[in-house]
Order: sequence, then structure tokens, then C-alpha cells
Amino acid sequence: MYVLAIPGTWADGPGLLGAVTSGLGPDTKVSYVGYDATAFPWESAVYGKSKAQAVANAKGLALTMLKRCPGTKIALTGYSQGADAAGDVASEIGTGREKIRPQQVAGVVLIADPRRSSKDNLVGPPATGQGSGGPRLDGMGYVLPRAFTICAPKDLYCNVPREYYVTRVIGYLAETSDPTPSQVGQYQAEAGAIVNEMLTRGGPGNALNELSNARARQQIIEFNRFLQSGSHGDYGRFEVKPGVTAVAWAHQFLAGLG
Repeated sequence: MYVLAIPGTWADGPGLLGAVTSGLGPDTKVSYVGYDATAFPWESAVYGKSKAQAVANAKGLALTMLKRCPGTKIALTGYSQGADAAGDVASEIGTGREKIRPQQVAGVVLIADPRRSSKDNLVGPPATGQGSGGPRLDGMGYVLPRAFTICAPKDLYCNVPREYYVTRVIGYLAETSDPTPSQVGQYQAEAGAIVNEMLTRGGPGNALNELSNARARQQIIEFNRFLQSGSHGDYGRFEVKPGVTAVAWAHQFLAGLG
């Protein structure tokens, strides 16, 4: 098995994924996907280009391995921005938009994915929102049964309340700043979904209120509280079930695939 691990923001090397991917066995090779990570999903001009680089590098490594060893199974894991990229690769494979076939993917585990959807296979306590960049509307396709996501309920990267429209719009603009051609239809659908939700909650007047300066300030305050809480970087201690941390679960999942 070939594990592609895409580290997250501020990770100098494997970071949190080091514990996820260590000791997976002699029949498993691990590669950490290099790219220029950036801090926030709403740094639009920077974030989209940075994630596109991670996606391209991951697909390149996978295709090179499969060309050399066609029978190899690919596994994907990522944290934070790395989960965003790994999830996009998995989605493209699962929905037939990539040269790699879905059956060549052994499994996927994402931690703090900014594009988490309520339809994804969540491991751990309920998270009622969605990723700050909006969900992948095509989902994981045929990879879904083998794809899992972990998100701490207080982590605004992967669990933004649906009524936080300012945050969702900014996240959407970041995701589309360097668009993937095969996902243009998804981008259009996500924009329509955000606008439709605002309108159905009370008409045009309410839509303007949801995008007001007051609402923006409120969400900035909440985001600052989130940063101070440290919940985004706490997955080494965050438990998905009693006695099992997110990192431990992800490691056990990958180890069971090899």
C-alpha cells in the first residue's frame, strides 16, 4: 500500500500526521506531499493556489507509483489544508474525474477538513455544521464507503455553523480563487446553495442582514475565540470515542488497510 499524507498549516514536515503514519508495516510506503501551506481558508489569493499545488503533487505521486507498480493500493490522509487537498483528490477519483480508478483507493481519512460535508462518514461526536470552504457537492462518489472524516465540534475549519454566511462566502471565494476546471459545476452549485439558503431564511432583506458588518464582526469575534481555544491543533488529545484520540483512530484505520 502507498500512503500519501498531506500535512496541514504551519507543519514543518509531517507534523500531526507523523503519528498517524508511523509504524504502518513493512508492506506500506508513506510519502509526505510537499506544498506551500497557508494559514486560513479565507486567504483567497494564496489559499487556492496553495491547495492546487498540493492536489497536483499528490496526484503526481500516486500516478507515478501506479505506473511503476500497477497493483498498488493508494491511501490518502491529510490534516487541515492537507485534508482539503486530500479530500479533493479522493473526490475526483471517486467521481470518475481522475485517471486513478476508485477501486485503486484502499481508504481515506481526513482530519479537520475545511470542505467537510454532513454527508461524509464522520468519526467521533456529532458536528452539525460544515467545512469553512463549503462541501464537495459531488461528494466522494465510489470512494465514500472507504472515506472517513474527523472533526472536533468546536473547530471552525471543519465545523462552521450553516448560518455563518459571511464566513461561508469568504471560504467559498478562497476555494474558487484558483479553480479546478473539473469542479466548476460544483463551485456554481455551492454559490447557488449559499444564496438560496439566505433567501429562504427571510427574503432579500434578510440576505442583506446576514452579510452585514454587524454579522461579520460577530463572526470575527467567534473566530478569535476559536483560535484562542487551540481546538484546531488539539487532535492528538481530542477523543473520537472514550480512550481513542483522533490521531490514534486514524493510525489504526490506515494500519488495518495494509
